Parts: sequence; C-alpha cells; structure tokens
Amino acid sequence: MIAGSLARRYARALFDIGKEEGQVRRSLSEVEEFSKVLDSSAELREAMESAHVSRQAKQAALESLLSSTGFLPATKSFLSLLVEKGRMNVLPSILVELRLMVEEYEGIERAVVTVPMELSVPQKDLLRAVLEKRTGKKILLDESVDPAVIGGMIVRVGSTVYDGSIRTQIQQLRQNLQKG
Repeated sequence: MIAGSLARRYARALFDIGKEEGQVRRSLSEVEEFSKVLDSSAELREAMESAHVSRQAKQAALESLLSSTGFLPATKSFLSLLVEKGRMNVLPSILVELRLMVEEYEGIERAVVTVPMELSVPQKDLLRAVLEKRTGKKILLDESVDPAVIGGMIVRVGSTVYDGSIRTQIQQLRQNLQKG
C-alpha cells in the first residue's frame, strides 16, 4: 500500500472522530505535541518504530508517556492503534494529511511565498489581506527566502502560482529576444 494513501486513511479516521466530538483542532494539536516528543528523543522514536521491541513494551511506554497528559481519549486510542498496527513510522505523514484536513475544514489555506529577502510585518499583513480577499479563506503564510528570485515574489496558494519575480521576467524577456 502506498504510504500516502495509508497516512490519509489514518488521518481521515482521526479527523472524523475529532469532527464528531467537536475537537478537530485539539486532536491535531495533541498529535503534533506527541510527534514533537518523538522528534526530541531519537531513542524513543527508534523504540516505537523498531520491529525488535515488542508491542506490549511499546504500549507500556506509550501509556507511561500519555498518562500525565490531558489528551483526549480518542487521541490516546489513535496513538495506541498506531503502536498496535506497527504504523508509528507513518506518523509524520499522517500529521501532514491531518493538518491539511483540519485547515480545509476550518477554511484555512496555506500560501507559500518565495521572496529574495524576508518580508516585513506590514508587508506580510498586506499580502495576507490581499490573498484572503482573493480566496475568501483565512491565509497562513509560509515564507521562504531565495535570493535567486532577485526581486518581487512568487506566491503559491493551493495549485495556483502567482509569479511576479524579476527572475521570471528576465527569463521571459530572454526568450522573447531569442525568438526574434
């Protein structure tokens, strides 16, 4: 089975349960928090993903970790299911899929902005406002700096790309001049 579709199925299951309970965002936050704990301890991640560690030992470690948290029962059961099925290694992909589902459900769209130098706060606010007006959704900006853009910016919202970079304008000018 393809890892992406597997991750999507697990994410969909947790999303649907969270939706029924009115706890979609909290479910996502709890899985993110657990993932950070795994990321902070290479030994724990290795133990949870290893085929050499018994499922009982993994379940005991998971219960020990989660006992002091205020995680929802659904989140605890979900993480326990991942251990039981030996799917803890798919957690990062599940998290990506779950985040996309929650953001779509909440009317949030991610916009990836590539600029030659970091944007100021007023520039980010203005760009966010323009994109929110254009899409009708709440926008979360993910900014990446790439000096090769030279000037302007490239904005990707979903499958739509707005390329106002100097680099692209120079490339188009070069192509037009070569055509004659």
